[in-house]
Amino acid sequence: MRSVLITGVSKGLGSAFFEEFVGAGDRVLAIGRRFTENQYARERAEPQRIRLRVTDLAYPASLPTAAELASFVHGASEIILIHNAATVRPIGAIGTLPPDQVAYAASVNFVAPILLTNALLATGVIRPTGEGAGAAAVPLTVLFISSAAAHRPVGGWAVYAATKRGAEAFFDGLSAQHAEDGRVRVININPGVMDTEMQEQLREYAKSGVYFPDGERFVSLHTHRELPHPLEVARKIIADTLH
Repeated sequence: MRSVLITGVSKGLGSAFFEEFVGAGDRVLAIGRRFTENQYARERAEPQRIRLRVTDLAYPASLPTAAELASFVHGASEIILIHNAATVRPIGAIGTLPPDQVAYAASVNFVAPILLTNALLATGVIRPTGEGAGAAAVPLTVLFISSAAAHRPVGGWAVYAATKRGAEAFFDGLSAQHAEDGRVRVININPGVMDTEMQEQLREYAKSGVYFPDGERFVSLHTHRELPHPLEVARKIIADTLH
């Protein structure tokens, strides 16, 4: 059975990933601050297969330890780690950004994915020594949900773009570290726009008067119904990268 770890599953793309992997019969560890009633019901019905792990990704001490992750992935035929959780806040001109929001975004978007990945590899899913040194014990896929903003300037998105680009660099390093092992895949992916709470936040910012030159474009995407459902996006990502 595959073991799938997903951050940020209460809504949007993360919720769609949760439904798809649970529906496929995988063992799922969902990591985040909150969960839906349906997700709690799923856990109660199948506690050996579905675990909801309350975690505030902004606080390193709240993250699962290597020992906890080792217990979850023990005996897995394949391991998938999906870094989905992120925050787009704060948006605005540099010089006006609330320091607490900047620190929070850096922790959630950048620091937490690094620490969680490090903890997973510390479990021994990559053999550190001996025969097969550096090889994956089982197939391992690490998927980082990034953004086009990581590679092009978007006015007002300096923090979001910087954290996404920094995390991509970390995962590029992980990929290079295991380039000789075909059973380890590390993927940075831009899922594109979709109909999520983040899009609602962007529309709010567009109307707020803060520095956000592209704000009207996001309002237009919603007005003209050009935002795909997260489930469509999740299914495409799974089909393109995980099969």
